[in-house]
Amino acid sequence: MVWGGVGGVVGFLASLLGSLVGILVAGFVGFSCGRRAAEADGGRRVGALSGLVGGAVAAPVFVIGASAGALVAARGIGSSRIAATLSEVLGTRVSPDEAWRIFLLSIVVAAVFQAVILILVSTAAGAWATRK
Repeated sequence: MVWGGVGGVVGFLASLLGSLVGILVAGFVGFSCGRRAAEADGGRRVGALSGLVGGAVAAPVFVIGASAGALVAARGIGSSRIAATLSEVLGTRVSPDEAWRIFLLSIVVAAVFQAVILILVSTAAGAWATRK
């Protein structure tokens, strides 16, 4: 539970730099969470199961924090600048409303990636922590 809260704060701060950074940091948080969950369980569960449970508990808080950080960063940039960048990249006119919708969709996709990576790495770290 503690790593869920810490992960949420870390996810928020990392995603201020962008959703890609949040995806990368999800792996580090998952590793730490899974390792600590396996060590804290004290042999009551298999290490991989401990890591899976720890990652599943921490993932929602991390994803919410990371999504909030990405939204704060995007509000600072502004939808008109996002639209201008998308227009340049795509070679077609993108309105600020369309750009904002595309950005929100990208946050959802990034959140799915973050949750999957955090849980998978946490499970692997839990299994690795109990390996002799």
